[in-house]
Amino acid sequence: MYRFIPMYNVLKQLPFILILFIFSCQDEEATNQNLSGRAANEEVARQLEAFPGRGALTDDSKPVPAEDAIREFEVAADLDMDLVLGEPMVNQPLEISFDTKGRMWVVHYNQYPYPAGLKITGLDNHLRVQFDTIPAPPPGGKKGADKITIFEDTNGDGVFDHSIDAISGLNITTSVTQGYGKIWVLNPPYLIAYPDPDGDGIPDGDPEVHLQGFGLQDTHAVANSLRWGPDGWLYGAQGSTTTSTVSSAATKDVFFQGQVIWRYHPDTKIFEIFGEGGGNTFNVEIDSKGRIYSGHNGYGRGPYYKQGGYYLKSWGKHGPLTNPYAFGYLPDMEFAGEKVRFTHAILRYEGGQFPARYEENFIALNPLQGNVVLSDFEINGSTIRTVDQDTTVDTDDRWFRPIDIQTGPDGAVYMTDWYDSRLSHVDPRDTWNKSTGRIYRLRQKGSKTGYHPFDLTTYSNQELIDLLSHKNRWFRQKALRVIHDRGDQSMIPQLSGLMNSGSGQEALEAFWAMHLLGGLDDELASTGMNHSDPFVRLWAVRLVGDQRQASEVVAKELAEVARQEVNPEVRSQLAASAKRLPGEVALPMIRNLLIHHDDSTDPDIPLQIWWALESKAESDREGVIAFFRDLSFWSIPVVKEVLLSRLMQRYVLSGGPENLGAAQRLFELVPDKASGEKLMNGMQEGLRGKNISDLPKELVQAMSPYQATGEGEYAMALRQKTSGVLPKVMEVIKNPQADLNERLAYIRILGEVEYEEAVPTLLDILKRPPLEESKAVKITILNMLQRYDFEEVGHGVLGAYPRVLREDPEVRLAALNLLMSRPGWAGLLLNEIEGTSVIHKEDVPVELAQHMLLFGDKALSERVQKIWPATKVSTFDEKAKTIQELARVIQSGAGDETSGKLIYRTACGICHQMNDEGENIGPDLTGYDRTNLSYMLMQVVDPSADIREGYVNYRIYTRDGRTLSGFLTERSDNAVTVKPYGGEPIQLSMNEIEKMEPQQTSLMPEGILERLSDQEVRDLFVYLMED
Repeated sequence: MYRFIPMYNVLKQLPFILILFIFSCQDEEATNQNLSGRAANEEVARQLEAFPGRGALTDDSKPVPAEDAIREFEVAADLDMDLVLGEPMVNQPLEISFDTKGRMWVVHYNQYPYPAGLKITGLDNHLRVQFDTIPAPPPGGKKGADKITIFEDTNGDGVFDHSIDAISGLNITTSVTQGYGKIWVLNPPYLIAYPDPDGDGIPDGDPEVHLQGFGLQDTHAVANSLRWGPDGWLYGAQGSTTTSTVSSAATKDVFFQGQVIWRYHPDTKIFEIFGEGGGNTFNVEIDSKGRIYSGHNGYGRGPYYKQGGYYLKSWGKHGPLTNPYAFGYLPDMEFAGEKVRFTHAILRYEGGQFPARYEENFIALNPLQGNVVLSDFEINGSTIRTVDQDTTVDTDDRWFRPIDIQTGPDGAVYMTDWYDSRLSHVDPRDTWNKSTGRIYRLRQKGSKTGYHPFDLTTYSNQELIDLLSHKNRWFRQKALRVIHDRGDQSMIPQLSGLMNSGSGQEALEAFWAMHLLGGLDDELASTGMNHSDPFVRLWAVRLVGDQRQASEVVAKELAEVARQEVNPEVRSQLAASAKRLPGEVALPMIRNLLIHHDDSTDPDIPLQIWWALESKAESDREGVIAFFRDLSFWSIPVVKEVLLSRLMQRYVLSGGPENLGAAQRLFELVPDKASGEKLMNGMQEGLRGKNISDLPKELVQAMSPYQATGEGEYAMALRQKTSGVLPKVMEVIKNPQADLNERLAYIRILGEVEYEEAVPTLLDILKRPPLEESKAVKITILNMLQRYDFEEVGHGVLGAYPRVLREDPEVRLAALNLLMSRPGWAGLLLNEIEGTSVIHKEDVPVELAQHMLLFGDKALSERVQKIWPATKVSTFDEKAKTIQELARVIQSGAGDETSGKLIYRTACGICHQMNDEGENIGPDLTGYDRTNLSYMLMQVVDPSADIREGYVNYRIYTRDGRTLSGFLTERSDNAVTVKPYGGEPIQLSMNEIEKMEPQQTSLMPEGILERLSDQEVRDLFVYLMED
């Protein structure tokens, strides 16, 4: 069926298309002068000026006045939406919060994106910058444009009619909260606290620095979102593209790269990472049970952060986890709904005002799509599943950028709207609209607006205790804060009665309040761990773990709770707390969790138990080994499937006599072959890329019965270069009838431990006809031969290519990846293409051909670009002209979706999935803004303009002379795994890598539409843009 993309739509978007390349709404010379003024030197100025902006950039569309914009929203039928504040009262509102008087505090992020007074000394391809100095904390240093404003509704009519700037002149400030008679301000690289003993919101003196060292490399990912936990800790987040080394009075030099949830205790002055990984964490949500969530810049609703948990992140861009022995990560909350990016912030609604379908469910903000989504909250073992209900708020106004969401004292939901046509941070030009910003309120349909002024700090003890039963979580959390700051222990007896007799939530609130007033003594811990409510038990376990020690009595109770606990979330916390506690307390907890419960299918608990055990692997080595003296322990599902291989890998990677001795004892205790095989798998993983010739002979002897496991009986001897083993191995490799897995294992080892004499035989195997040899064997040989820098390898592969390697697509790509891994072999390949034409240029995908440009050989690059013109990088002017021409083509006629789908399969589907069709090499296109023609044209014509996280192409130079490129699929302090285009993943130890750097160019070539006719272009875009 033919369908037009409406001409008015194309013409309407055409100026925006061009603005991505020519900033027509600004004077380019002035923009470049602005960038030059931020640069520390001319080289950095040139880099900034040449940096191509990418993503949703500033365009020439105009803002809709706030009073008109509110009328354009489509709001759920059971809700009303109000404009609470707009410009000029608020500009670039980053965060809102409400204090104990019900006043709204707004953080204006006007200084973004660059700190005042600093010069840029360097930048990378993600626009992470380095500055010439560390700014001084307020009141010192250069004054910035950020400010914190208090808005007040003085008469309860729902209109915030009074405002005052509490603190101004701030220089990159993201969050504010109140407590301890202070105003806490997150002003990266600092967490500071202004004295405010009278609570009027106006500082009574200069601030005190509590934390320092938060990164400033990317101000859209700096530390953010201060939230008081019910435990008295101050929680916050850090985004994905900053690196920090944080210190407090009690904690020094805590280093982490990328996204974390962190926390700080003002009494003990301890700073620590609470959970690590996730998306660009710029939101912290703490629900009525004390669970912690954050948004995500992927497709789901984000992670439920467990204490001490590790979560997936983009390893290449964001760096490894702080624990090199994590050996895994927890998933985000399972998600069911439309796969569109992205949930910047998330709120679990527990305000008691909305209709029942909202209560206890998630409300998620999506600034890229410009909407708000309601998502159901469902228990999934020890974690959460989210299921989207519907879109609660939507608009066609593409300036709508909701970024923060909070429940107010009235039970209504308040949202900040950054309000800008630009959303992408990846552009060094400060083109943000700093004159706009709105705050909206969602409330139940027909409900009254506003609330009468109040001051919780004036409430009596009884009134505060009564608030712990309030239907609005906001009041309960604020009451806890006031109870803590008041510190009146005379409330404890009444709180104790409420804990023992109240409902589940009342009991939990009372337990928290008692902890905040008097700390956690053994009696309160015991009462909590034996409580009927699972979340009281959970928090009793967590608070004991926070003390990092336990009395003998409490330790026994912890072990007993671990033995009999029926609630998986409590068992999850038991594992998390065991990680924090000393071995004599933790090991009985771990043992009971394993022996008395089968949590092997839970999404989180198996890895949490591993992390608890791993934390004791060296400090309590004897206690860990003692577990395995019980033969029944080996048959526990989590032990078999999760712990055995990881524990062995942990000891082997750590090395040293004591750890290798522990590995030896584990082998000596093995009760059956299957368990020995699990240990052997861990041994093999731990040995990758290591010199193992000096393994203790006792260890070699202990594991000898299992050496055939996975890799074959000669594997260990081959790694150790034992005399006489190679001929035996080569006989197995040459034999097509031998076990395939054993053959593959030996070939891989020959790629780890160099045996030059094996090369001729391996090249001979490559010459075998397809019907006489497994393609898996050929692919594995081609991958491992990359390591052998011999000219005969290049000639041998080229000789076999036309006859026996070209036929199968996967073998062909493996051969081409080998030939392009070294400049000498690449030159031989080009000779064949240019000269004999025995190898056709059409055999080489452009995505692969452009890899040869990475060698930095001018003559070689010129040959490549001559053979494959699409590898040339176009200028901005050329791209703008191409986009304009494509827009003309698209609007000049109708396209056919059926034909477009066929074109998609050959032009796009070889790398991308869309609606579950296609390959998983590049990002899934389903959730992209495909109805936006301007965005789609930019992505196709200039694919390097917006490279999705996880799909950055890395260039790796190895010490043996190879040049590799591909996506990083795993990264730790010890090794990386890189997946080249069309090839098998390659694991490299860090010792093998000379240099590794991200590429600014996408793996996707620029000229993929050049071979299509005008009609085919129309067909393709009609299909791509079908929503």
